Amino acid sequence: MRLVIARCSVDYAGRLTAHLPSAPRLILVKADGSVSIHADDRAYKPLNWMSPPAP
Repeated sequence: MRLVIARCSVDYAGRLTAHLPSAPRLILVKADGSVSIHADDRAYKPLNWMSPPAP
């Protein structure tokens, strides 16, 4: 697992579309390729998550 703390914005287009404005974020990149993005004030629940690519 990789942990990244950064000020960033998020634009995601997939099955749904999401936009998160620029703010401090905790980004978790797991060994299976999934990614979750958390706010600094409520890090227990992700604001956005992406499942690993299909095999």
